[in-house]
Amino acid sequence: MLACGWALATSTAIPARAAEYGRILGVVTDTQGNPLMGAAVTIMGPLSGRLWSAGATAGRVITDAHGRFAVERLLPGWYSLQVTAAMHLPVLRGRVRVEAGETFLEKFVLGDILAPLRLKVPEGRVSNWGENWKWVLRTSAATRPLLRFREGSKKSSGPKLARASLSSSQRLIGMIPGSRRRQALGGDVGIGSVLAYLRPLSEDSDLLVAGSLGTAGMQISSLATVFRRDILKGDPQEVALVVHQLSFGHDLPLAGQAARTSAGSAQGVVVSYAQTRRLFDSAILTAGMEIDYLNAAQNAFLMSPHAKLEYQLGALGVLTARYGGVRADGDGSLLDRVGAATAFPRVTLRGSRPQLEKLTHAELSFARVLPRGGRLELAAYRDHFQNTAVWGFGQPAALGGLVGNLLANPASNGVTLNGGDYTSHGLRVSYTQSIGSFLQTAVLYGLGDALAVNPGYETGDGALRNLRSAVVPRRSQAVGGRVTARLPKCRTQITTSYEWLPNGRVTEVDPYGQTSLELQPFLGVQIRQPLPNLAFLPARIEALADFRNLLAQGHVSVSGSGEEKLLLTPAYRSIRGGFAVHF
Repeated sequence: MLACGWALATSTAIPARAAEYGRILGVVTDTQGNPLMGAAVTIMGPLSGRLWSAGATAGRVITDAHGRFAVERLLPGWYSLQVTAAMHLPVLRGRVRVEAGETFLEKFVLGDILAPLRLKVPEGRVSNWGENWKWVLRTSAATRPLLRFREGSKKSSGPKLARASLSSSQRLIGMIPGSRRRQALGGDVGIGSVLAYLRPLSEDSDLLVAGSLGTAGMQISSLATVFRRDILKGDPQEVALVVHQLSFGHDLPLAGQAARTSAGSAQGVVVSYAQTRRLFDSAILTAGMEIDYLNAAQNAFLMSPHAKLEYQLGALGVLTARYGGVRADGDGSLLDRVGAATAFPRVTLRGSRPQLEKLTHAELSFARVLPRGGRLELAAYRDHFQNTAVWGFGQPAALGGLVGNLLANPASNGVTLNGGDYTSHGLRVSYTQSIGSFLQTAVLYGLGDALAVNPGYETGDGALRNLRSAVVPRRSQAVGGRVTARLPKCRTQITTSYEWLPNGRVTEVDPYGQTSLELQPFLGVQIRQPLPNLAFLPARIEALADFRNLLAQGHVSVSGSGEEKLLLTPAYRSIRGGFAVHF
């Protein structure tokens, strides 16, 4: 009787508990609607101890010839289903709720594994690598992209640290009147011709190869190689090697055992290294070293360390400290980089020995960006000059006493003289303002020391024999302004500048400050005119005209009389022109 009662109880218990389970029915197809046979359906959730192994939390079933599958006797709860098939992308579906006594229907569409690859024409500029195509790796429309090419952000996280993508390859061929050499004493007094090629090597490095032929107190040609890395990471490094071939207008007289010989040419080598490092969010340090070497019968050598520390004071502005042989910050254009890379110190003679001009600049400045495009800068500085180059011109009779202490300057039929060493300290105030998109203005006031003709120096009608007795440092002021206008329709750019210096001065006040604002002593005008593109030449051509010291101001007589005078000047008068071709 007990056995019969137990058998009757168990036979009625199983149908009663069947109502406590749920089930899932589904179908799997491709994107064309064709059923996928043999697709694996993995289900994860509470399952059921009777159907699956004890303690199981995941089970697996296979679709039939019609792509259908069924999962029976599921305990109520939340489940996740993953469907995979050969040569198709998997699909995962979560949070499927199973209720007791109910059947749930699910449909899965699997995309082809080869479908994600597609070529896309770029909408804007080409990629960093200089190619004309971008590519995108995508999954099916139901899921998000797996891999996508993305342009770098154009916003910078700090002063002078570009976060934008590198520009594509650039080429430049041109005759540039007064190419903007950003070295504080690297004045250019002749036409410069450049040939340059800039090539990104990766997403974060580039290589610049440039050649130049110009006139800066002597005929000079240069070949420069500049490598940069970690540009977009925020800690850029730059290594440069530049070789110069110097051809003097007249043979260079030599001293010592070579006194009876002369050299018409020499070689110069510049090796430099610089690195920028973000110390913390508000401070950026840039430091490096430049070595300049002149290889002539009598060699000359300079080693110039330099450092710059920028500290961001929030909305108040930027506090900057500089020390060493410095170059003014440029606009980063290809022409600006070429000019800075191919600059070489001015060469003078001192006792028939070649010397390189050197400026050691120390400065503490504060700059603040003002509303409506204005920028105000206040600076206190100290300059130490060695072998200062002074420009002059005159007849041979007036120059006879300076043999062994002058170099011919074929650019303006003049000479370059050695003004010796001196120290200057002073203040600078500058203000720049952008007015709309087509007008920019800048004004500057500088106070410091400049070389001037010694009031107590008397030469009579004789020739000058010692320049250092004729010029001495004197306290001086400089006031200058610049206006740059762009005409919208013809795209002509006209830059007019004027800097006033007191009478008798033969060098500039605060050369670094003048270079940073691109000012020249006295009246200067520069015109840049883009020319129409030529169908057979894929390039942008620009005509340039450059006029400096148009009024021929600042000439100071230091010796002789009549036509035999020796005149010194801080700026030659010059009228030049040329073309720039950008590929």
